[in-house]
Amino acid sequence: MRGKGLRPSSRTVHNQDDPTRAAPRRTFESVPEIPVKRFVPLFALFLCAATAHAEGVALRWNSCEGSANRNFACDRSTGSELLVGSVQAPGGVDQLSGIQVYLRIVSANSTLPSWWMMSRGGCRSTGIAISFDMSDQMECADPWEGQAMGGLARYMPDGSGGVDVLLAAAVPQNALRSLDPGRTYAAFKLLINHQRSSGGSACEGCSTPMCIRFEAIRLVEPGHLYPDGHRDELYHEITSGIAGL
Repeated sequence: MRGKGLRPSSRTVHNQDDPTRAAPRRTFESVPEIPVKRFVPLFALFLCAATAHAEGVALRWNSCEGSANRNFACDRSTGSELLVGSVQAPGGVDQLSGIQVYLRIVSANSTLPSWWMMSRGGCRSTGIAISFDMSDQMECADPWEGQAMGGLARYMPDGSGGVDVLLAAAVPQNALRSLDPGRTYAAFKLLINHQRSSGGSACEGCSTPMCIRFEAIRLVEPGHLYPDGHRDELYHEITSGIAGL
């Protein structure tokens, strides 16, 4: 299903601080809650907002143009699920230097299962990984061309059945590039493995329906260079004010 009202905002923000260091939760404007629907009693992931592809941002399973929902029978502890995030570039991105992505994972029953406890000390602390190698995404353009370095900056359960996720990446100064306005770029890959999904050591709640949505996404460019050699950043906030599906 395609979403509505997801046009890039093109709003640019100056910031001299690095938001990936001890950034507070809810750095960007909040996105309205989208009701979670119950489906089959399997591992079920639904992309609750910002899933349109043609007018802003998208989250899709297996590929840049893949499916919106994903089920897994929780019957093995091998393999993984691939979620691809993409963005339609706004105008004015002439020197892309990085990206910051805020995601929200929400449980259907307002209680976060231990299967989704993927932070340090959690039942599945090695259950999630991030990649910015987009060379295998033939359906969308690759904005990084193998130069982006980054990862998972935060995976924080909030105590109310949800998780705040922050991922970020940057490229070297000599790898800055412009983006074509209106073109869709594959921005990141999130891999959720099946570890501890079955058997005696299985973590509780693999079959609990969950949803994943964009909270916000920023394309980063170099900003003003100060006399002391410090440079701030320009932020293109793509998802400010998403109206939902």
